[in-house]
Amino acid sequence: MPSLRQPPAERCSRLGGLVKSVVASLVALVVFLLMAELGLRGIYAIRASVIERIALPYMLGDLYGPVPPWWDNLRILKPDEGLIWKGNSNVQRTYIDVFSPVETEEERRVQLRAFLPSRPDSLKNNPAWQISLDSEGFRDQEFVDQKTSSAFRIICLGDSWTFGANVGQDQAYPQQLQRLLRQGFPQANFRVLNMGVLGYSSYQGLELLKRRALDLNPDLLVIGYAINDSSIAGFRDKDMPGYGKTMRWTKALGSFLKKNSETYKLLRYLAHTITERPKTMTDILQGMAASTADGSEVLERRMMEPSEYAQYEPWTRVSLVDYAQNLRAMIELAQSRGVGVILLYNELWESSPYRAALEKVAQATSVRLIDSSALLAEARRTIEHRLDRELGLEPAVRPPMSGDGMASRRSIEKNRDTRGEVGGHEVEVVFRVYSGHRRVPQGFFIAGAHSKLGDAVPNVIRMYDDGTHGDQQAGDHVWSYAATFSPGTSVFYVYTNSGREGAWEGLDVPHVRGFKVDAADAGKTIYRPIETFGEIYLQADSWHTNAMGYELIAQAVLQNLKRDEKGKAYLERFKVERPDAAMSASKAVPGRRL
Repeated sequence: MPSLRQPPAERCSRLGGLVKSVVASLVALVVFLLMAELGLRGIYAIRASVIERIALPYMLGDLYGPVPPWWDNLRILKPDEGLIWKGNSNVQRTYIDVFSPVETEEERRVQLRAFLPSRPDSLKNNPAWQISLDSEGFRDQEFVDQKTSSAFRIICLGDSWTFGANVGQDQAYPQQLQRLLRQGFPQANFRVLNMGVLGYSSYQGLELLKRRALDLNPDLLVIGYAINDSSIAGFRDKDMPGYGKTMRWTKALGSFLKKNSETYKLLRYLAHTITERPKTMTDILQGMAASTADGSEVLERRMMEPSEYAQYEPWTRVSLVDYAQNLRAMIELAQSRGVGVILLYNELWESSPYRAALEKVAQATSVRLIDSSALLAEARRTIEHRLDRELGLEPAVRPPMSGDGMASRRSIEKNRDTRGEVGGHEVEVVFRVYSGHRRVPQGFFIAGAHSKLGDAVPNVIRMYDDGTHGDQQAGDHVWSYAATFSPGTSVFYVYTNSGREGAWEGLDVPHVRGFKVDAADAGKTIYRPIETFGEIYLQADSWHTNAMGYELIAQAVLQNLKRDEKGKAYLERFKVERPDAAMSASKAVPGRRL
């Protein structure tokens, strides 16, 4: 029989051919991937160059899903080894404000997902705002290290509240403070530096103070961190620097590809879009009512007691202990240089344990504290009460029978048969929403995760502007609906405008409204403050205040500056402040629609 064994020369020849084939395939693959990488980078660069205005598509519950990789060229933050991230150099962007009503949630989603999105009719008239970052990535003019002897330099350290999220360049509170100082003290030489960075925590603020802020020789330091320290992120900021150096090589490779390969990022994005199952608004509302992670952290945190938050504290970006230590370290560093300090609590969450920690630090160090949450809450109540008065309706959050207005009493009695008697332990709540200038073709609806609010099914629970169902005055453009709840119930709800039954159409701003029914109101009828469809008073989004709120903060900083020892001594060298300049903005607050 002939031998089945191949001669060595033939085996080597076959092996050599196989190796050449594999090498050729690998070379072809590398060339293909390289061409794909270069092609994608070129396409993304062209896209970035032709987009003049960027839409920020806020999604209800902050559930954005996979973000397309072609947005990377428009990001304004970049990684930094010590600070974790910082602003990009010399960036200019124009953003469209899309925290506004739309017809469907898909209209918001397409602003994020479409390669070349076009604005739907519901967004075409929305205002725009600009940002301009200097060579160091800060939202300000270039900083000059050397300071003249006549200058008084104020540095504002903080997060997105200091940066001025969702407002124009001159509407951030540091820029508004600069304007107020120039108007009030034209002969003085004040310079306010905005060193706020989006997403920063007190850990990053302390690092920034050491690395850059103190080198600018400030006279006063305004420190505002809280919202990101308390964020439930699953990691600690202090563990992030150097994290990449300790990764296993497989994880490090994946991290490298996610950061540097456009081909990898595109394939990953496409895979995620295939497997994604977006939550509906019904899912979000029901999840929030059940106190699960399905809902938005924004509202859940605002309605959470400090004791309840303790279970989540191990997953926050900065622990309460570290938060207090970071603030103390910043204060000590500043005061050791003779720099005055003002603390800011820039958050909407009034009952946050981080607020309490900040108050303790302020008391222990004898540093002035401005509580923006209380400042804004008071201004919001002014807006709500003014709207009540202008429309001649029942003041909010007051039992209607406790007043002496006969018209309100007659209205209550007139509607009692429709609304039903209030049980001894129940609270009747009258929801009220004002249409303002918006068209209401069919009517307003309310949907919430409660049987009295349609079990989160949209466009089922109709509201009324005909003097019935809790409505106090027919035809005044305030739509009302009355429902009874047990004390202690957390109520989450949204409004819709004239959509089809069962379909999420005619949507309000992407924000879940909510409150907790007060046990002290058992047996009473409580009018909710009049809300306005299409806006949240004094808010630019679910997380931040708006330009008017930033102005209130700037005014508060100005008043505290005049009490600061170093600031007071500096101001004594100049003429007395013009009272009209300082008071004009504050006098305008109650009369301005917000």
